[in-house]
Amino acid sequence: MYDFYCARYENISFNEFMKLGYEEFNIKLRSIPETEPLHTIIKSRTINIGKIKDKEERKYWRELKRANAIPDIYKSNEEIDKEMKQTLKSIGGLS
Repeated sequence: MYDFYCARYENISFNEFMKLGYEEFNIKLRSIPETEPLHTIIKSRTINIGKIKDKEERKYWRELKRANAIPDIYKSNEEIDKEMKQTLKSIGGLS
């Protein structure tokens, strides 16, 4: 979002961007033209597919929602420990 903001509006530092007020940021976000790929990505993440009646359109948005989903990168401590042990074992760090 920061890159888009800089390219479209003005070149500001990341710290200044992070200090934008909610209203100012929201106005800029809502003003993204429909022709911009970022608009489609945001819409695909927020659209309620259940309200779309046309099957083909629902299929289209479902696929975009899947493709543009924010990945879930959370791992439990047990998973991290297991991966670390496997890595150490594979490089000879554990006997």
